[in-house]
Amino acid sequence: MAAVPSPSEIQAAVLRSLEGTPFAAKSLVPLSGGTANFIFLADLVQPLDGVAQVLVKHGEDFLASNPGFELPTSRCRVEDACLQALSSSAVDTSTAPGHQENGYRYVVRTPKHYPFPQDPTTQIQEYLSNGTNLKAYALEQWAASSPAATNLRPQCRTLGLAVGRWLRTFHDSSELHREELHGAVAANRVMQRLKHTINFQWLLDRVAQFPDILEEALPVFKEVKEMATAELHDEKRLQVIHGDFWTGNILLPNAPILPSAEAVPVFVVDWEMAQLGLPNLDLGQMLAEMYELWLYKRIRGGLWMMEGLVEGYGAVTEAFALRTAIQLGAHLVCFGTSVPGWGAPEQVREVARRGRDIISHAWRKDRAWFEKEGGGGELAGLFSTAQP
Repeated sequence: MAAVPSPSEIQAAVLRSLEGTPFAAKSLVPLSGGTANFIFLADLVQPLDGVAQVLVKHGEDFLASNPGFELPTSRCRVEDACLQALSSSAVDTSTAPGHQENGYRYVVRTPKHYPFPQDPTTQIQEYLSNGTNLKAYALEQWAASSPAATNLRPQCRTLGLAVGRWLRTFHDSSELHREELHGAVAANRVMQRLKHTINFQWLLDRVAQFPDILEEALPVFKEVKEMATAELHDEKRLQVIHGDFWTGNILLPNAPILPSAEAVPVFVVDWEMAQLGLPNLDLGQMLAEMYELWLYKRIRGGLWMMEGLVEGYGAVTEAFALRTAIQLGAHLVCFGTSVPGWGAPEQVREVARRGRDIISHAWRKDRAWFEKEGGGGELAGLFSTAQP
C-alpha cells in the first residue's frame, strides 16, 4: 500500500474537493465517531435550501481508525447508492394504532442525501445538530442510578417500536429498491465476508478464549457456522440488509426525550456494510446491542427497547424468531465480549455464558426456555410476535 496521508492532509484534500460546488465550505471540522471513514462538519459558504451545515463523510482504502487495515473504497459507492434510494423514506411511530397515547413520537429515516458526483469516495449528508448515537444516549440519559430510570419505559419502548417498524419497512421494501440497490450491494462481497467472519468464525475463536464456558457448546457452534455458510450460498433467500445495524448507527438529538406533539428525529446511518444477507442479521445484532445495555450497565431501557423492537418488527414465524435468537447469541459471544472497557472481567464471562445458552437453546428449537422464568425470561419477548 502507498504511503498513507495524514488526517490533516485528508482534511485539506476534502476541503479542496468541495471548492466550486454547492458544498464549498468556510471550514471543515473533524467529528468523532468515525471508525472506517473520516467524518467532518462543513460550514457552507452559501446555505443550500436554507441549510448552513452538512456532514461530509470521506473514505480511503484503509480504516480511518487503523491505517494498517486495508479496506476497499467500493464501500463508499454502496453507501451512496443506499442513501440515494432510501433518503426519502421515513417511519413515524405515532401512526401505529395504540401507541399515540403515551405522548412519545419518533420519525425514523436515513439522513437526506446530497449528490456529489465529483468524488465517489465522498458523501454529503444531512447533519443532525447536537446529535449522538443511541448507545451513548442510553449510557448518559438512562443510567440505572438515574432518579428517572423507573419512569423511562414509555419512551424506551416506543423508541424500540419506531426502530423496529422502520427496519421491517426497509426489509419488506427490499424488492422495491432492487433496481437501485441490488447490484451495488451484491458487489459488496468484502463486507459480506467480514460480517460472516465476525459473526461465525469468531464464534469458534472465542472457545479458546473462554474454554471453561464455551467448550461444551463447540459442536453446536460448528453446526451454526456451517448453517450460516450455507445461507450465503442460497441466494434466493438473501436480500438487501443494512449489515451493521446497531445502537451506534442510530442517531438522535442529545437531549432528554419528553412527551411532545413534535416528533424526535432518528437517523439510521453508516450504510457501507450494506450487503445481501438474511434480515435476521440486522434484527439480531440490534437486539444484542440493546441487551448489552442491561447485561453490562443494568440499564433497563435496553430491555424495554428490545420489547418495542420485536413488536415494531411485527409478525414472524417461529423459525425466524429462532434464527434471530441465534444471531443475538452469536453477537454477544463474538462481539459483546470484545469491546474494551464495556464491563468487568466477570461481566464479560457472564455475557459469554448468556450468548452460549441463547445459541444452544435456539439451535435446539427450545422456545420454552426463552419464555420460562429463570431460564431466558428476559428474552421471552423475542417470540411475542412469532407464529408456529
